[in-house]
Amino acid sequence: MIQRNQDLERIIGWHLEITRRCALECPACPRTFEREGIPDLNQDLSYEDILNFFRKDQLKYLKYIFLQGNLGDPIYHPKFHEIAEHFFGAQHLAISTNGMKTKKFWERVIQTWPENSLVMLSIDGLEDTNHLYRVKSRWNLIEELFDVIATTKRKCKIEWKYILFEHNHQDVEKAHELSKKLGIDSFRLQKTRPLTELTNKGGFLKEFDGNYFNSDEKKKPLDELAPFCKTLDMHYVDATGAYFPCCWWPSHYKDEGNEAWEEKRIQSFNLEEAYSHFKKFTQCLSDYEKAPEVCRTFCSKFAENTEELLTPNSQLNRKYLGNSKKEWEIKKD
Repeated sequence: MIQRNQDLERIIGWHLEITRRCALECPACPRTFEREGIPDLNQDLSYEDILNFFRKDQLKYLKYIFLQGNLGDPIYHPKFHEIAEHFFGAQHLAISTNGMKTKKFWERVIQTWPENSLVMLSIDGLEDTNHLYRVKSRWNLIEELFDVIATTKRKCKIEWKYILFEHNHQDVEKAHELSKKLGIDSFRLQKTRPLTELTNKGGFLKEFDGNYFNSDEKKKPLDELAPFCKTLDMHYVDATGAYFPCCWWPSHYKDEGNEAWEEKRIQSFNLEEAYSHFKKFTQCLSDYEKAPEVCRTFCSKFAENTEELLTPNSQLNRKYLGNSKKEWEIKKD
């Protein structure tokens, strides 16, 4: 019998990039604009490595597992179903995906995923607009997925995540009504990342300058950190097996001044050792001035005024819209 292990329970959340594979070419994704510099776009995290690191008898200690990659979509892993079903033993399971798979694929997910699981669908528009950012997406597959959601008895929760652009903001009300009609549990708006010449070649995409979110002018960064990882939340493993404090570290950990994190790979250590490895890193988070630049960039606190703190900055431009309550109200310009 395995004994209660407090170190396992302390690291409550794991964010896993199980593959770098993806069928789409979203302009602001590093997989698209850094394509030539990525060594293996078909890299998969080994199923065996996952089973060895996240042992079945330890899963009950983990608060949740989140499957989403910096470079890939988890549904394209050759053993996606086996990996996801292994994590049914965790307290919570979530996935973020573009949804580009067959009806048969989604029937297995919708029919079998337990009530403590969530499927987040990244769909940024309707038939005439989703493909403008989700390049190479196919609306017929989205419709097949919608049909499965609408007609299949399920236990898992479904969320529709919608990134706002100038070209799709007019579809928000229709998309939200459609989500309710299909029985999707929640609808969430998200502001796009700032677009540059690198992530928006030709300047085709335009950020939506509406008032769904807090004005940038009101956000004031504070010399104080509120990192996810300090609460032992959302630790990240990429498709090579490399372990980081969070998903922002892989592209920054070799930057000057970011030597605080010593890279480890799940192939060469175990879940019990992860806590002690991370504990050494937390020493650099107590002093804002000495904290790594990547931490100050992504996990500084922000304040609109002295009474309200918004933290961390990754959450500032999201608006959660519940379908089960009459709390969704679109703000007109």
